Amino acid sequence: MVLLSYHLDDAQLVVELSDAVDLDNEAAIERELLRLMPCCGPSTLIVDVVTPLLTARALGVLLRVRADAEQRGVSLAVVARFQTAREVLSAAALNRILRVAHTLAGAELRSRGCLPGAEAPEEPRPSGLRERLKRRTQGADGPGPGTRAVGPYAATSLPRLPRER
Repeated sequence: MVLLSYHLDDAQLVVELSDAVDLDNEAAIERELLRLMPCCGPSTLIVDVVTPLLTARALGVLLRVRADAEQRGVSLAVVARFQTAREVLSAAALNRILRVAHTLAGAELRSRGCLPGAEAPEEPRPSGLRERLKRRTQGADGPGPGTRAVGPYAATSLPRLPRER
């Protein structure tokens, strides 16, 4: 099996995974990924998952390739372009381990150790429940009386306030 691969620069190799990984092609895809990852070449391997179907066998291949890359000192990142592929990776709790990104630019950042979401500009968050409760419980001079949380989860939960009438 031949996988499409190209260099972004001297240190980054991108390999496109365009077929669904199943019992018949699992070993061939893994061999090809390991063959493309040279021992002294690029320091980053980016696997671009172009298919929306990400099987359990594909996850196994990605994890085994990641383990081999780690032994060689190569950083691995995964681009999951389709929402279904991202949901599978998220459900398997592999987002952080495989450094999953939505785009190729995001995968470049993730392979350097940046946090997820670094590719998108920061948008102001709308005022949520916590901010509304904070405004409601604080007066002009700071926290007012009765704003202390009580109960078994007082240290971790928001105070429950009775409705004002």
